[in-house]
Amino acid sequence: MSEEFQKPRVLIADDDAAIRRLLRTIVTREECDADCASSGFEAIEKIHEGDFAVILLDLMMPRGSGFEVIQYLKDHPPAVKPIVLVISAYTDQRFKTIDPSVVSGVLRKPFEIFDLGEIVRLCVNGYIRELGYTPVAADGLAAVN
Repeated sequence: MSEEFQKPRVLIADDDAAIRRLLRTIVTREECDADCASSGFEAIEKIHEGDFAVILLDLMMPRGSGFEVIQYLKDHPPAVKPIVLVISAYTDQRFKTIDPSVVSGVLRKPFEIFDLGEIVRLCVNGYIRELGYTPVAADGLAAVN
């Protein structure tokens, strides 16, 4: 990769350790760096640390729910807006009130591993293009997607 292009970062925010490990595996297979948070407050702290291309966000977490993370992103938008994908088994009516100006999509648990990998890849590629980067393959040639 070129010096100015770094691997896209993905934030995985889920209180279930097994789900975090699975999502980390999916994200790293898509050649992205993955940061993990086990609570909403921890996710907000990680958002302060730097930009993320994608945020995979569970809604029901201790110490700050996904809803609180969404509200935080709305009230304090990062300089570079991440693509926020909610991943949840949550079916309550509040689920329908998720702000579409912050959340780009919703995936229901259980999800298909292959489908999630494809979705992450598409989101990251769109994010990279939006920033004006041309992904460069390991051999130094511009990647064609």
